[in-house]
Amino acid sequence: MNPLSTALVNIRRSPYQALASVLLIFVTFLMAYSFTYLLFGANTVLRYFETRPQIIGFFQLDATTEDLAAAENSLKLKPYITETKVVSKEEALALYKAENQDDPLLLELVTADILPPSIEVSGNTIQDLAVIKSDLEDIATIDEVVYQEDIIQLVTEWTSTLRISGLIIVSMLALISFLTITVIIMMKATSKKTSVKIMRLLGATNWFVKAPFVVEGMLYGLMGSLLGWLVTYGLLLYLSPNISDFVGDIPVLPIPAILHLTLATSGTFLGSILGGLAASSAAGSFAKR
Repeated sequence: MNPLSTALVNIRRSPYQALASVLLIFVTFLMAYSFTYLLFGANTVLRYFETRPQIIGFFQLDATTEDLAAAENSLKLKPYITETKVVSKEEALALYKAENQDDPLLLELVTADILPPSIEVSGNTIQDLAVIKSDLEDIATIDEVVYQEDIIQLVTEWTSTLRISGLIIVSMLALISFLTITVIIMMKATSKKTSVKIMRLLGATNWFVKAPFVVEGMLYGLMGSLLGWLVTYGLLLYLSPNISDFVGDIPVLPIPAILHLTLATSGTFLGSILGGLAASSAAGSFAKR
C-alpha cells in the first residue's frame, strides 16, 4: 500500500493523537517565527542607529570656519567613519526655528550668535560609535559631545537577550514536539504489532514497515509548521499599524517578501524533517524488535 495513503488512514483513525502532535509543532514554530520576525525588527533598529549621525560634537562658540573644516577633514580620514556633516550657526538657528515655530517667544530670544556650530558623525557599526566619541573629545575646538549611548546599549542588549531566549525556548519546544511524536508513533506502531508480524513473514523490509509512520510524522510537522507561519503572518498583518506607530521613522515595515517566503519554505521543510525524524526513531526502534 502507498505510504501516504496508509499515513492518512492512520491519522483519520486517531484524530486526537494527530491533533496533539500538530498543535505541539504549531506552538513550536509559532514561537520560532515570532522570534525571527522580532530579531529582524531589532536588527533593523540597530542598522538604523548605525547609519544615523548618533554622535554630535558641539564646537566652542568662537570656533572659526577653518576650525570646523579642519575637524571634519581629520575625521574623514578615519576608516570607521562613514559620514560627517557640519552644521553652522546659521543652520542650527534654522533648525531651532523649525522645531519651535509654534512658540514665537522662544524664537525672539534666540539668535545665531548663541548657538554653537556642530558636527554629526556616523560610523560603520555600533561598536565604532564609542571610538568616534573619543575622537571627537580629542579635538580641541569641540566643547561637548552628545552620544546616545544608553539607547544604543539598550537596543544591543535587548537584541542579544531576545536571540538567546528565543533559541532556548524554541529548542525546548522542539524537543518536546520530537518526544511527543515519538511516543505517539510508538503507540500506533505497537497497536499494529500483529500486522507488522504478518508483513515480516511475507518478506517486508524495515523501510516498508517504517515508511507509513515516517510519512505520518512528516505530515504532522508539515501541517503544524505551516499553520504556525500562517498564524504568525496574520498576527503581523493585524499588528502592523501599531508597530508602525511605535517605531516611528525607523523603517521596520514593510518586511521584505523574500523573508516571508524564506520563513514559510524553510519552516515547513524543518517541520517535516522534525516530524519525520521523530517518527523514524520510534518506528525504527519498533521494527528492530
